[in-house]
Order: sequence, then structure tokens, then C-alpha cells
Amino acid sequence: MHKLLFFLAMAATAAPALAQDCTFTLSGRVTDASTGEALGYATVLAEKTDIGAVTDEAGAFVLVGLCAGTYHIEVSHIGCHTERFFVTLRQDTTIALVLEHHAAFLEQVVVEGQATSNAGQYRQTLSRDELEQGGGQSIGELVSSIAGVSLIRNGSGIAKPVIHGLSGNRVAILNNGLVQAGQQWGVDHAPEIDPFTADRITVIKGVETLAIGGNTLGGAVLVEPGSIGHDPHAHGAVQYVFDANGRQHALSARVEKGGAWADWRLTGTFKHGGDHRSPDYWLRNTGIRERNIAAQFQRNKRDDWFQSLYYSFFNTEIGILRGAHIGNLTDLQAAIGRAEPFFTEANFRADLDAPRQQVGHHLLKYNAKHYLGPEHSMQFTYGGQVNHRQEYDVRRGGRTDRPALDLLLQSHFADWQWVDQRGAIDKQVGVQYRFTDNGNQAGTGVLPLIPNYRQHQAGLFAIFKGGTDAPWQWQAGGRYDLVAMGVDAISTDLPRRIVPQTHIFHNYSVSGGLERGLGSSVTTKFNVGLTARTPEVNELYSAGLHQGVAGIEEGNPDLAPEVSLKGIWTNTLRWKTRLFVEAALYYQRIDNYIFLAPQPEFRLTIRGAFPVFAYDQTTARIAGADLTVKYAISEQWTWLNRFALVRGQDVAHDTPLPYLPADNLSSTLSHVWAGNARWRSPSVSVGGQYTHRQTRLLPEQDFLVPPPGYFLLNAQLSAILKVADYNLHIWLQGTNLLNTRYRDYLNRLRYYADEEGRNVRVNVRWEF
Repeated sequence: MHKLLFFLAMAATAAPALAQDCTFTLSGRVTDASTGEALGYATVLAEKTDIGAVTDEAGAFVLVGLCAGTYHIEVSHIGCHTERFFVTLRQDTTIALVLEHHAAFLEQVVVEGQATSNAGQYRQTLSRDELEQGGGQSIGELVSSIAGVSLIRNGSGIAKPVIHGLSGNRVAILNNGLVQAGQQWGVDHAPEIDPFTADRITVIKGVETLAIGGNTLGGAVLVEPGSIGHDPHAHGAVQYVFDANGRQHALSARVEKGGAWADWRLTGTFKHGGDHRSPDYWLRNTGIRERNIAAQFQRNKRDDWFQSLYYSFFNTEIGILRGAHIGNLTDLQAAIGRAEPFFTEANFRADLDAPRQQVGHHLLKYNAKHYLGPEHSMQFTYGGQVNHRQEYDVRRGGRTDRPALDLLLQSHFADWQWVDQRGAIDKQVGVQYRFTDNGNQAGTGVLPLIPNYRQHQAGLFAIFKGGTDAPWQWQAGGRYDLVAMGVDAISTDLPRRIVPQTHIFHNYSVSGGLERGLGSSVTTKFNVGLTARTPEVNELYSAGLHQGVAGIEEGNPDLAPEVSLKGIWTNTLRWKTRLFVEAALYYQRIDNYIFLAPQPEFRLTIRGAFPVFAYDQTTARIAGADLTVKYAISEQWTWLNRFALVRGQDVAHDTPLPYLPADNLSSTLSHVWAGNARWRSPSVSVGGQYTHRQTRLLPEQDFLVPPPGYFLLNAQLSAILKVADYNLHIWLQGTNLLNTRYRDYLNRLRYYADEEGRNVRVNVRWEF
């Protein structure tokens, strides 16, 4: 009797499975995200089944014999990042799948809350695949692969982007849509952002940044984490990177899941490294420690509401080259230009000593977007940031562990925007308010480099765009900002006392752009803008040793706002899928250009001997060109070339403008194989980068003549290993393979030491 009941139960359980209808089809088309072109010969696979297909020349595919249920559809193509799409199948279904094949040249990037037609804009994007290849690098190092973007450095591990010759206060860096609020005024103050949290990084080189604010004379860098897929299963990745030079380990993990109440994502990063090495010696005290975490939540309460919450904490400790801090004037003169820096040691060391920096940065963002219709919306954003920076000098009397600079910055930002894309003209209007409170913490025992200050900024902007269906597309807009700054300035005479100062600035900005397609292959665009920038507190009131750059800086409280007029003309050629050419010419005039001028003086203080720099103003003219050429020799071979040139002139004094990048050219040849079911997309690339000597500089404009030009050889091997249902991405990368001895003009520590030598990187990413 028991056996009969058992067999009846088994039969009842098996009957639905036997009766299940497995005759459904899933069809669709795979296209390139940037061009919309079909991607032929892409592999489309329904995971955990034997059902797959290869797209035809039109990018079409059909999967036959699927049962009702949920599937992860994996799509791979040579030169693309493998993507997974979650699909619920209840009937025959057709879907559209998009891969980032030409991701490095994406221009139509959608920024949440902004209209999508960007006529005349000049922007380039690094895709997720490129960010994964560069895992463990900083934001600045990643974007420097784009033509027209260079790096200004302060030794190893500290780098900021230079866009068309401008950096620092003139380049806005947005962390998930919020302008990064930290101590960004110094060359040694790298952005406190974890690149592992980003799905893409976009560089805007134009003047169409009205929705951002005034600190965009050079451009902007958008670090965007991307949306979370509404997939009920937990997915993520673990990535490990080892850099032989510096013996640096970087480990990052990400996991995300779609839920009934909210979709969520968690990211954590750990980085630990010691002294880097030039070709001939160890660079003492150039290690790093980093611990980061980020949490992201998003929710569609109804079809007409979208809400998101994002929190990140970035914590880093960075060593500064010990040989850059000298005790007396005689040794300082001997150290500048010395073949080997002082305090060099014979062996590798992983510990960090003074001079060093320690920074903690909190960021919280809430966004609520209400859709009034399919192309009509309003949104509100709040952002709060806390930045705590401590800098430690080599100090006598056992005070080395006592910070010589201790700054706590608190920032609050509120933004309301209205977007209407229903008619022939897209309209975007926004109102913004930002409050910043930056104060020195007690206990340093020295006069602060910058005084305490509070700043209020209220802004209003409007942007109009049209001609989407016409030969000419256009964009125009304007912005007004009221900036009120209260500063607790410190008197220069004795006894020291607080002298309150107030600055009020009215800034106006306007911009416009035109874009026209010339046939199906050529696009030409022009963008022009007038932008004003308020002087920052460090430019107005710096007074003392800036430990991170090993120099004494003196501010100028009489500085006026910078006013910039910039025009960019960009021409793009796409010939089938074989050739991509983008050429840009730009010209910029900046009245009241603020710059840090080296002074003919070395100053001895109780903290050592240092060169002196002072802030000044002039009329500047900057012009240049960017060129990117990518040619697909065949389906497997690709040749990528980039060239950048920039020229700057101090018009008022008829002298060259200092601290501009030298002409540079890079060329990379890549080969990708089709691979097999186990090893996918194996590839090899070899590239070279040549940087010319900066010849446009007078001897009296710097303490040391610019260094000679140099050539760097780089190479990479990569493949995707398929293990069960998981992908293991593997990269073996080498930089400066010839171990070239060189110094870079835009490295502030080039006075004392060579750049890093050969580095071999092992980069592994497991996706689940």
C-alpha cells in the first residue's frame, strides 16, 4: 500500500513537468550601444541550458525550444564586455540587446535628470570593460587614456586629471552626480572616489556643463555607478589586482540583487602597497593604504516615481616621497635636480612614515524623480558630504604623529530640476543651493595653511535643445550664481588675530552648440561658452607650508573671478565598422587667469627649507587639438592612435603659460581571437606612448628646466575563462616594459626623483 501511494505521488509530481510546454522562442537583435549598428557573430546563450545561437550579419538571433520561466541570457562578442540579461518568458518574446562595442567613443551618455540631446557637446566615455582592465588605478590614471586628458601628479599614487591644459579648481569631478566636495584645491589632493564603484566614467571637454556649476572651465569628469538590474538573483564580482612595482594588492567585491521593495548593491575595496621603485632606486615612503565601502538602493514605487539612495565612505593613507622634505637651504639646492633623492634606502619598505596624508570622505545622496508623463519629469536631489583631511610632517620633539594640517569640511547640496521633452524644444530648468563649512581642527601647533571659511552658493540655470529631427541640432542655455564667502583670515603681523573677511561674487555663464550630420558617416559640431569661476579660498588666503607638494604657498585676497570664453569644433567620421576618426580644435581665452608662480626664493622655516610659490593673475590664451583614430584592420586586428597638443600664452606678459602638458602621442595594436567554449576572446595588445619635452617655457619660470621627452612601452594579454556558469576575466599587463628612466614635467616631485620603472600587473575578475 505504501509503495502504491509513493508511485502515485511521484506520478502526480512528474505530470506537470511532462506536460510543460517547451516550444517558446526568444528572438531579438544585438546592437552597438554607441552607433546602433548591428553586431554580427555575437554569441547568445540561455544559461543552464544547451540552447544558444550566433547572430547573423543583421545582429538577429532566435533561441528555440525554451520552457516558460526565467532565464539569464548571456551575450558575448569579440571586443565587447560580456553581458547578462534577465528575462521572464511566458510566451514567444522579442527583445533588444545592447553591448558597448565602441564604448571608448560614446557621446550620447544619459545623465539622470538631464535631457538626452546634447548638440555640440564633446565628451568621451570609458566603459565598464575599460574600468575593469584598469582596476586598482585612480580616477586620474584611468581618464588619462583619453586624448586631450593628461595627469598632474604629486609623486606615486596622487594624480588629478588635466583637461585641455586645465586642472584642479577648473575641473569638476562628479561622484554619482554630486560635485566632489573635498580639499580639491591642491595638486596633492587626489579625488576621494573609489573607481571600483563606477560602471562608466565620462569626460566632458566642452563648456556645456551649465547644470554642474562654475568650476568647469576645463571640463568635468562624471563617475557614474549605473543602475541596478531588477534581477531577483544575487549577482556580482570579485576582482583582485597585484602590482609588482610597489607590491600593491587591491581587492574589490560587488554584489547586487533586485528585490520586491528595493534593488540594492554593495561594493567594498581594500588596497595595500609599499614603496614604489624607479629604474635605479626605491622611492622611499610612497606606499598607500585604502579602505572603501559603498551602498546603493533604488526603488520604483510606482510607474511614475523613481527613488535612489547612495552612501559611500572612502578612507586612504598616502605616503609622500621622503626625499622631497629637506631640512636646510643648502641641502634643498642640492636636492633639486639630484640624480638620486636624499633618504633613499636600499630595501623595499611597506610601512608609511611622515610626510603622509590621511583622508576620510563620507558621501550621502538621495534622489527622487517624478514622471509627469513619458517625456516630462521633475526631480529633487540632496547631497551631503564630510571630508576630514590630516597631513603629517617630519617634526621634531616626537611630534611627527601630530598632524600639521587638520581640516574638516562639511557640505550640503540641494537641487531641483524640471525636464520637458514633449515638444520640438527640450527644456531643462534647475535651481541649486550649496553650503560649505571648512574648519581647521585644534591641536596642530602651527598656523593653518588656509583659514576657516563658510561659503553659500545659490544657482539658477536653464537649457534648451532642439532640432532632433532636423539636419541641424542645437543647444543653448544660461546660468547665474551668487557666491558669498565668509573667511576668518589670520593677520600677518604680531600678535596674530582673526580678521573677518567677506567676498560676494556674481557669476554669469552662457553656452550654445550646433551639430549637423553630413551624410551617414560624418558629424560636425561646434560648442562655445562664456563661463565665470570664483577664486577658491586657497588662492585667496594660503599662507604657509603646503606639506603635500613640499612648497610654501602665498595667496592673494585681491584676486578677481576668472572669466573664460572657449570654443570647440569637433568632427567625427565613422566609416562602416572599420574606421573611427575624431578630431577636435579648441581655443580658450581666460581673463584674470589664476596661477601659482614659482618665486626666486628658497625659504628656511622651523619645519625645513622649501621653495616659495605665490598666486597671481594674468590674461591667458590656450589653444590645442585632440585626435583619435581607430581602424579595424580586420575582425581581429585593431589599431588605435591618440594625439594631443596644447599651447598656452600669458598674454599680459608675452610669456609661455607654465604647467601645461607637453605634446603626446600613443599608439596601440590589438589582436582578438574567437576562442572556444572554454577560453573566450583571448587577446593581445602592444602599445607605445611618446611624450615630447616641454619646450615652451622660459628658464626663469621654474626651479628646474623641463625634463627630456620619453617613450614608454606597454603590453597586455587577456582572456575570459568559462568555469561552469561563471566568467573569470584574466589580464596580464605590463607598463614601462623597457624600464625607461624619465621625469614628467607635470609631476611636482620631478625636482627630486625619477618616475616609476617597470611594472607588471596581474588582474583577475570573477563574475557570478
